[in-house]
Amino acid sequence: MAGFQLHVQSRVDSRQQPGQLHRPDLLELLSRSTDRMARRLAGSRSEAGTAIVGTLVGFLIFMVLLLFSVQILVRLYAASALTASATTAADTVASSGDPPAAVPAAEAAARSQLGTFGATRTVFEWKEADAQQVVVVVKGRSPAFLPVPASWLAIQRTVAVRTERFR
Repeated sequence: MAGFQLHVQSRVDSRQQPGQLHRPDLLELLSRSTDRMARRLAGSRSEAGTAIVGTLVGFLIFMVLLLFSVQILVRLYAASALTASATTAADTVASSGDPPAAVPAAEAAARSQLGTFGATRTVFEWKEADAQQVVVVVKGRSPAFLPVPASWLAIQRTVAVRTERFR
């Protein structure tokens, strides 16, 4: 489009007589368009390398958000696994014939079900294990990928199961 505008301008500037055949100087048109292109490129050289800074900042923000979402997912999974393990242990103790005697075996089964998380990061507190009900409080710490407050990592679940006997 720029070449056409230059062509029209060159016709007006040459003050050509009507009826005369006009042939624009092709070299003049090409030199004008290359000069204009060179000016555009020279202006953009001052901004060279700025795209890499924006890209790196965007990538860094993306990675922090990704790690934060992974932290939340791992904590939710740890809380779910801890709750399921505590519920299974309490149910096992409540359904046994002698609840106080079944506590160590149920706790060992729950720890093995949790794996290394259960062996190193959890504490089982059996509050009550009698003929009426079984109450266990399980405390654990979720694995951390980011420096988050300790309150975000702490998991505590209380499970109460009634002991039922057939009459």
